[in-house]
Amino acid sequence: MTADERPSPPAELDRVGHEALDELATREPAALRAASEYLETLAAWKEGEDARSPDDGEPVTYPDGVPERASVSATEIAGTTYYYYQWREGDEIKSETIRR
Repeated sequence: MTADERPSPPAELDRVGHEALDELATREPAALRAASEYLETLAAWKEGEDARSPDDGEPVTYPDGVPERASVSATEIAGTTYYYYQWREGDEIKSETIRR
């Protein structure tokens, strides 16, 4: 890439990701560097969050039919832990509860 060529965004981004990068491209270099540092820190944090369940530190495993993008909460009722999965499919909100 020469000094005159603008870098290309990663192809694997969705529409919202591309819009965010287009907005960032209008910012000053110092703001871009600050955003870059924040995004690296955020990515590291998310990697740690994705490896744990919301409440008890156990790894999250998704049952058949539940997408990995589902939000998960753990609830204890009378000494038994239940995982509650919730996700959106189009305009419909779906959920599933699993006894642990």
